[in-house]
Amino acid sequence: MAKRVFNEFGQDRITIYDIDGKIEFETPAKLHNYHLLMLTEGEITIDVNYRVFKMKPMSSIHLSAGDMTRSISPGKGLKGFHLIFSPEFQNEIRTTRKSPISIQLKKEFPYQEFNEEEYDFLIRSVDRLCWYMDDPTHNYQSIVIKNTIHNLLLDISDKRRKQHGNMMMNADHHEVIRERFRNLLAGHSEEHHSVNWYAEAMMISTDYLSKIIREHDGSSARVWINRSIIDKAKFMMKQSDLTLKEISDRLHFPDQSSFGRFFKSNTGQSPKEFRKGLTGNITE
Repeated sequence: MAKRVFNEFGQDRITIYDIDGKIEFETPAKLHNYHLLMLTEGEITIDVNYRVFKMKPMSSIHLSAGDMTRSISPGKGLKGFHLIFSPEFQNEIRTTRKSPISIQLKKEFPYQEFNEEEYDFLIRSVDRLCWYMDDPTHNYQSIVIKNTIHNLLLDISDKRRKQHGNMMMNADHHEVIRERFRNLLAGHSEEHHSVNWYAEAMMISTDYLSKIIREHDGSSARVWINRSIIDKAKFMMKQSDLTLKEISDRLHFPDQSSFGRFFKSNTGQSPKEFRKGLTGNITE
């Protein structure tokens, strides 16, 4: 898998992988960088922030720092590009795309499909970007790379706004509540485990929140909260420097035993058994 890196100020600002038959993406994970996947051939199923997207050829998905990826299932014959932007770089180039409607549209519709002409135009932008990254002698390399990525993201944002802008203005009330619930889970499930806290944050009753969530996929709001906690626990357990006691503290359980019972009831494994399966060793 070919890899290009644009380093500036001693930091990897942009990394581009050619997707050629496979994609490397650790899950479950809480993302620290911004990711843009552009799929030319094949299919990929991505479960992110408790929503499942099935990428088709000539499509893209933009994942943000803080997003929780639960699973990524690639199909055969994959081709495309995987672009990774550092948070600092993303903030530098987002100034003209920072309108509230654009930010909300990206949260609601991170996945985007294109027709052949539109996708070819985007791929030419990626090809130009790769060309600039391969030429460190270019006197204005940094500027043209930033401008090229800025334009690429603006083109994707323009398509998203044309396709979904009116839908966003007339968004179904239930979907708005589900999206707010997903966003609250991504940011607060470490410390808040009760359905009541999320309902109060949205100024609705717990019964109403539970009803809307159950209508969506048959699962309760309690199940969504538990999934979020388990995903974050698994991510933390992959970090070998964290003890189970530290993880239970970070997840605001009263003690390690309570965390262990919760984890086993939701996964069928104890935290030690899960971690042993990852590393071959039991970490206390």
